[in-house]
Amino acid sequence: MMHNGFGSGFGHMSNWLCGPGAFFPGPLGWIVTLLFWGLIIYLVAKLFQFLFSGAKRTTATHLDALKERYARGEINEDEYRRMKSELV
Repeated sequence: MMHNGFGSGFGHMSNWLCGPGAFFPGPLGWIVTLLFWGLIIYLVAKLFQFLFSGAKRTTATHLDALKERYARGEINEDEYRRMKSELV
């Protein structure tokens, strides 16, 4: 029998990245695979959240610090308004 290269590696026991437990074979392989991909998707979502909301969070934090300084009396109203206009 002559093999063309495709039949020799795709038999019953060689489930090469196909099927539910592809990355982690075994009885619970599909659960581990789902957890793995869930973790990857979660980390990518957190990365996008960090990259695209960082500027807004920083401005809000600085504005809160400015409000606290004004409330404590460290700066007067003119300084508060000038600094606030620079932040926003």
